[in-house]
Amino acid sequence: MTSITPRERVWQAIRHREPDCVPWHIGCTAPARQKLEAYYGTSQLDDVLGNHLAKYRPRAPEGLQEIRPGHFRDDFGVVWNRTVDRDIGVVEDYQLKDRSLTGYRFPDPHDPGRYEALPGFIAEHANRFRYVSVSFSLFERAWSLRGMPELMVDMLEAPEFVDELLDAIVEFDLGIIEESVKYDIDAILFGDDWGQQNGLLFGARLWRRFIKPRIAVLYGAVKRAGKAVMIHCCGKVQELFPELIEAGLDVFNPFQPEVMDPIEIKGRFGDRLSFYGGMSIQKVLPFGTPQEVRDEARRLIDHVGRGGGFILAPSHDMPGDIPAENVAALVEVMRAQ
Repeated sequence: MTSITPRERVWQAIRHREPDCVPWHIGCTAPARQKLEAYYGTSQLDDVLGNHLAKYRPRAPEGLQEIRPGHFRDDFGVVWNRTVDRDIGVVEDYQLKDRSLTGYRFPDPHDPGRYEALPGFIAEHANRFRYVSVSFSLFERAWSLRGMPELMVDMLEAPEFVDELLDAIVEFDLGIIEESVKYDIDAILFGDDWGQQNGLLFGARLWRRFIKPRIAVLYGAVKRAGKAVMIHCCGKVQELFPELIEAGLDVFNPFQPEVMDPIEIKGRFGDRLSFYGGMSIQKVLPFGTPQEVRDEARRLIDHVGRGGGFILAPSHDMPGDIPAENVAALVEVMRAQ
């Protein structure tokens, strides 16, 4: 490899210029991280795996508060039960039991404690592509406060309340963006799942009514600051790609091969949108042989990586059922480019 840094390599790919090799990143859930740390004998996985990206979460200074074993309250007041899923969990109790924000107070996105560790993070990852993660950025934040079935019914029966709720979330997100872009970061990643394996959760009409105008505001704020716009959005959502491109999206993740053909999608949208993911965590990585993993990684590098616009990665943070030998096979191919 040349002296180009991982950060520069990712930027070349995002700008649709083919770098010296396809950049890559391997994210892990807590069980997968534990397995790989034991396999490699180190906790410094970013270095072992050769990861190109680094994520910063601007959490409130108090962080997640464990209120009883396995149950954590976030800064929005939502209690997450993590007794089964150690990474995210499930909502234990919803804050907005009625169609009203009366009495509810949003946290402060400008709290300097959220960004206190950011300078050190930037120094630690000087050569990596650095992004700030605004997780649960819109729809997800709304349903985590209100409940998903309730929110979907609200979209039909009480659209004015949904507008009020989403607008309040946008104001919070804009505060996070405003503070984050003061630092030497490369991108903002929005986390907001709108899809399932068979299509959109609530249809394109309601997405256009409630989500599209608001992401245009959020993406615009990021673009004006000269940063890249990324989104993590699970599911079969490619029908939205033209509108996401129009809104200013630069990078789409997780690029799930179970719901979209990576080669076909790259051919259709690869001149306007970059893709981050593509390596199946549902089939090849957990159930394939190491050689099958190598073959699939090479196929994606050769066909999707051509011309830039691609960051090779598992199609989500890897769960704990993926054999360490398969991860090692993937890393082998990535590093051998």
